[in-house]
Amino acid sequence: MKKLYSITLVLISLLYSCNQDKNDPCYLENQRIEKEPTILGMDISHHQNEIEWNEIKADGVNFVYIKASQSTHFKDPKFKQNRSAAKSECLYRGAYHFYITGKDPIKQAENFIAAVGILESGDLPPVLDLEELGIKTPVNIETYQKNTLLWLKTVEKKLGIKPIIYSNPSFANTYLNNPDFAKYKLWIAEYTKGKTPKIPNTWKNEGWIIWQRTDREKLDGIGKVDYDLFQGDAEAFMKLVK
Repeated sequence: MKKLYSITLVLISLLYSCNQDKNDPCYLENQRIEKEPTILGMDISHHQNEIEWNEIKADGVNFVYIKASQSTHFKDPKFKQNRSAAKSECLYRGAYHFYITGKDPIKQAENFIAAVGILESGDLPPVLDLEELGIKTPVNIETYQKNTLLWLKTVEKKLGIKPIIYSNPSFANTYLNNPDFAKYKLWIAEYTKGKTPKIPNTWKNEGWIIWQRTDREKLDGIGKVDYDLFQGDAEAFMKLVK
């Protein structure tokens, strides 16, 4: 199985042991020890076929982001199933919302909150997916920024945790050039053979927290999938986890 990087399987137990009881089944299950772990993830939606979740950790995956909602009414039909499966395999997991223009941002936030419910131990911060495909109706940049910031603030107030923004460099430089966005950690999408992604101007000082390096990584348990790298070690990763 090819990887973008030559990697060693990560000690997931190193991540869990920071905040879990030793009687927790996830603590007991993950006891391998590796030095300098590389924390890898994938992001999925209902577009994926059936997932062999028992193979995902063997693929080197430590965390998974799962589509929860889109616009004001759509909830991903596989979200609950995927979230439950990831939890049962002791994978860290998070939820994301695909933002659509022309729809009320507060109602979009409420749709996401209704899909996600209460955050549990092992959950990652929510994510707002901001990209070209979400521009369904004409919108000026000022309105786009005002509305997406309203979504972010609404979700943060309700769930008690600051969301992460997902975007790519060109879109972010056009639509997310408001310095207020720098208050949110960046999940950057850029498919490059380089060792680091391009950073949008708004996040030049902050950098990125997750890098989606490809949308075509082939993993045994799922096939071709979006593949991600966390910026930092296990200690840094655990600061994100509920």
